[in-house]
Amino acid sequence: MQEYLGGNFGIVSSMGDLWREQRRLTVHILRDFGMGRNVMEERVMIEVDFLLERLQSLKSGIAMQNEFDVAVGSVINNILFSYRFDEAHMDEFILMKTSLRDLVKVVMNPTFLIAAMQPKLRGIPPFKGLFQKFYSARDALLNGIRGQIAEKRKVVNYDSEESDDFVEAYLKEWERKKGTDQEAFYFEQQLVAVVLDVWGAGMETTSNTLTWAVCYILNTPHVQPKMHEELDRVIGSERKIEWADRNALPYMNAVISETQRLANLLPNNLGRVTTADTVIEGYRIPAGQAISPQISCVLYNDEIFPEPYSFKPERFINSDGSYKKYDEFIPFSVGKRACPGEGLARIELFLFLANVFQRFKVSSDQKPSMEKIAGSVVTAHPYNCNMEVRHN
Repeated sequence: MQEYLGGNFGIVSSMGDLWREQRRLTVHILRDFGMGRNVMEERVMIEVDFLLERLQSLKSGIAMQNEFDVAVGSVINNILFSYRFDEAHMDEFILMKTSLRDLVKVVMNPTFLIAAMQPKLRGIPPFKGLFQKFYSARDALLNGIRGQIAEKRKVVNYDSEESDDFVEAYLKEWERKKGTDQEAFYFEQQLVAVVLDVWGAGMETTSNTLTWAVCYILNTPHVQPKMHEELDRVIGSERKIEWADRNALPYMNAVISETQRLANLLPNNLGRVTTADTVIEGYRIPAGQAISPQISCVLYNDEIFPEPYSFKPERFINSDGSYKKYDEFIPFSVGKRACPGEGLARIELFLFLANVFQRFKVSSDQKPSMEKIAGSVVTAHPYNCNMEVRHN
């Protein structure tokens, strides 16, 4: 598949020394924008404020997926390029989002997958039409990223130690690596692929998790009152929820964790290759074997999570009311290939969900469907919500 995206570049698809260097740099930059400097939380809270004001102004008939898309997309783009998707940039956002979603839909189409393995079929209908749609979405997405990088190059101050965003920090590191034995790991195609990984993965997973969270809450009547009770008792209504409040809100964390567990957004996970001969429960897997780790077999294990297909946040609450941890709860995967954006995703999920339910009682004229739309990222059917302000 990476052949059609330009090769095994970025973070998700690269391997060996290239992957090690790019992951090291990506994690380093994200940490620089992380909790220690509060930059990450500040940029998320900007979008929390915009989202709350927009939901309050719309009041009813709100398409939650669309609102979460803009909010999360703006966080990601602000971190990558230092600007949010306001009205002036909305056409750009819609193009990026639509292209990304089209790409995801096409690559999960069995007809496309057949032609991907049989090149001679690509010029024959219906394979030809799918490939044309794929290339159109791919080119729109990659050209959009290239354009943003080109604009960033014009304003980078290479003499400054400080960076305003991810791409600026990456470009400065690229400049520092020139003339070293690591220079070969830095090139335009690699930077474009890294940005696509950060933007695509961060956008789709977080926005869809938030959309699923509201869907599950509306389908489980006892959950929202318990969320409101905890928020009112612990925080009140005089200020917004901050990241520092997370340990004081165990039920809110339980709702988020149960959403991640039940939604299981990446049902097939990402493909991997074994680096050494491995034996698992008597089965030998040779080195170099392509594998697909199945996180779902853990998240839906009824010995660990009884009634695994029911939405029960209480399973993440201890008898003393504290948050209950499970070693088997691994929504971001595990090991060195675990999601490098986990820290940002956790901040976004907590701050968006907690602040929305602190301000509003959320309802829907018709319960959202809990049926999943299959894809490389599992999505919910579109639904609308109504927002009632809880405190004057």
